[in-house]
Amino acid sequence: MRLFRVAVRPALGLPSCAVLDLDLGVYEPGFRPFMVRGEASAYWTVYDGAYEPVELADAYLRRLRFGSGMALGTTRMYASNLALFFEFCLATGRSLRRAALELDRFMHYLVVTPIERRGRGRGQLRSPERVNHILVAVRELYREAVARGLLDGEVLQALFRVERGFRLPVGVVESQEMTLHSRPRHRLRGAKRGRPATVSFEQFAGLMAACRTWRDRSILALLGRAGLRRGEAVTLRLTDVHLAESSLEVGCGVAGPHLHVRRREDLDGGASKSLDPRIVPADELVVFCLDHYLLERATVPGAGSCDRLLVNLASDYGGRGMNPDRLNALLGSLSRRAGLGEVVTPHRLRHSFASGLEASGAGLVLIQELLGHRQITSTQVYVQPGAAALRGAVERAYARTSTIATAVRQGASDGER
Repeated sequence: MRLFRVAVRPALGLPSCAVLDLDLGVYEPGFRPFMVRGEASAYWTVYDGAYEPVELADAYLRRLRFGSGMALGTTRMYASNLALFFEFCLATGRSLRRAALELDRFMHYLVVTPIERRGRGRGQLRSPERVNHILVAVRELYREAVARGLLDGEVLQALFRVERGFRLPVGVVESQEMTLHSRPRHRLRGAKRGRPATVSFEQFAGLMAACRTWRDRSILALLGRAGLRRGEAVTLRLTDVHLAESSLEVGCGVAGPHLHVRRREDLDGGASKSLDPRIVPADELVVFCLDHYLLERATVPGAGSCDRLLVNLASDYGGRGMNPDRLNALLGSLSRRAGLGEVVTPHRLRHSFASGLEASGAGLVLIQELLGHRQITSTQVYVQPGAAALRGAVERAYARTSTIATAVRQGASDGER
């Protein structure tokens, strides 16, 4: 990374001054996220086309990972976003300082340029929510650069505006004092987020029928009937699974079949996102599938020395733990085999679990606890009323006036006669 000073002469005859800037021209095009592995930990950073690390991004992502405790998957997302930003700066000849002052150009590029990376969404335009996520990573990179003295504070003035207001909505707490807050200047306005897509009972049954192993059926049950994230499913240990009615013999006082979801991170990308451990009850389908899978797992060479619940059954990685991407590939294959016409993702099965809880009358707090959400606002998306619920509310509210509508229709018919 090259740090240099540029002499500029402002208008109105003011004397020249030196400003700090960062040039990306010393790097080769082809920025990409790259995982740096250690013996017991790992983090994602940004390399250029010559496999040289971008020093500012490397220091920033390393601090997020080990200084702020961010999950490995979060640093991967940030690294991908920053690689995209660096590629834009290099292709358009912009230094980091100029790119901050003209961030609207990068924002426009994100809006009108289709996604080029491989995977789901390739060739499609980015949603406003996705664009805003990318801009968050970029703005925080500039905070890091200013804090390290690599850029002047004026770049933050171009990225943020200062507003005076309440931290919480009025009425939430008493005697609030107005304080200063920083608000991003560049942010797309999107439509209100609706209910997430779910998997119907028929689709879930089709996926189950398309499975060829009990491991695959167990994965569907863990995602769709226990609501686990894909990272939580692959980091489950054998000791986390209690399928008996009583687990006192293993030192657990929780009654009934259940799963222990604990904060873990594996170097292959598996991670339990929730900071707080939680207990998820296992229903009959989960118990039935896991019972059969554990017998199947015992026949896999090498699986006996692996403490992770979900292992690869064959190939060169047989007996070793699965990674999250393997679950996506599995569901894609099952979706095609079941003839669904669309690919079901692991998180869509989790949405189905939450929506089923809401439909059965479970309260918001119960759903929050079962899903492992720290903020209840993350859970509120599942209790948004659908079209049927809205119609039912109107019909119940005005059921007493139905006689008026009947009389009006009857009067119109008499008049026509």
